[in-house]
Formats: sequence, C-alpha cells, structure tokens
Amino acid sequence: MGEEVLDGLKGIELVNSGYHSSMETNAVLYNPALISVGQIEQALKDTGIYLGTLKRNTSYGLKMISN
Repeated sequence: MGEEVLDGLKGIELVNSGYHSSMETNAVLYNPALISVGQIEQALKDTGIYLGTLKRNTSYGLKMISN
C-alpha cells in the first residue's frame, strides 16, 4: 500500500516494497531537492499506514515501515 501512496509524488525516484516481521516496508529512493523526508512521512501518515522510519541509508534513500 505504501508504494501506491508514494508512487507519483514529485521527487520520488523508486519505491521498493517488501515485508519484515509481518509489516510492510518501503525502501525509498528520492531527490531531496524536490521532496523532504518529512513530506514522504506525512504522505504515509495521511493514509493512516505510517508506523515509522526504520533506517536512513544515505541522504537519498530511507526505509519506512507501515501496517
């Protein structure tokens, strides 16, 4: 579900969804000049599926968890 929410947002380059401990995770590659981590998190929060950001690998990628 997170992939559908994030796909098409300006600045989102790639969303790779998977599951970890029965929760959906979304590895997100984004352009920080076009979208912030806060905006990405808010898009997921607005749908009620955001649980938290697991890990920030680089300034251009992050991993989020949702239900």
